[in-house]
Amino acid sequence: MHAISQSAVWIKQPSADAGVVIVTSTALPQYMIDKLHVAIDDWDQVAYLAIKESEALRVDWLRAGSSPENSAGGDACFVSQLLCSVSHGSFLLDVEVGMVSGLTWLGSVCGHPLRVVELGKIASSTAAMDQQVEEVLSAARSLAKSLLQARGVI
Repeated sequence: MHAISQSAVWIKQPSADAGVVIVTSTALPQYMIDKLHVAIDDWDQVAYLAIKESEALRVDWLRAGSSPENSAGGDACFVSQLLCSVSHGSFLLDVEVGMVSGLTWLGSVCGHPLRVVELGKIASSTAAMDQQVEEVLSAARSLAKSLLQARGVI
């Protein structure tokens, strides 16, 4: 893990080949965060970002967007600086839990295409959590495959 602030942490930083960034809240059970990390550890096309304080990041981004300095081309907010390290055509794969979508605004920060996986209620057993992790990985595989096909790699 690469802590970058109190608001976000790279579980796996994006490589130059990354076409998908899994984005979750740190409210996701540690078991699921660890399972996702292990599953993508040797997968260069996938990175993983965990957001600790979504609302604080969003408020900072909105405040920076209304600032005259930002219209002059400066990246005044933290989340812009964070996401600018992700290739422009890369997908953000927003993993949502519960009934409220808390991270979908991230696609608007730098214009990354965003897809959502809605897990609903977090499962209570590890077997059921494993199924939810597989749902996220399946979506990541599908997005990575579509990017590789678009680039003519496969």
